[in-house]
Amino acid sequence: MLRILLLLLLLLVFLGGASLSYFNADPVHFNYLVGTAEVRLILLLISAFALAVLLTLLLCSAKFLGMTAELRGLRRRLRNTETELKNLRNLPPDSGV
Repeated sequence: MLRILLLLLLLLVFLGGASLSYFNADPVHFNYLVGTAEVRLILLLISAFALAVLLTLLLCSAKFLGMTAELRGLRRRLRNTETELKNLRNLPPDSGV
């Protein structure tokens, strides 16, 4: 059931993209910092979307790498704490005063 829903969602996205590209095939003037160019509107929209996806992936991967390093440190601390606890459990009891 989930596969069918995902397939329908993918088909819906594909149809939306196809209709978007069909209705936005007109050329537009694109002014950028060093000049101007005439490109199709759909190409401009897809390029902007792709750039946003790449920047998002870059920012998320930086955050992910930081969290991975933090996780390694926490696991090391846990291992050290477990070793210390094991050593404390193996100490002989006090003979009493």
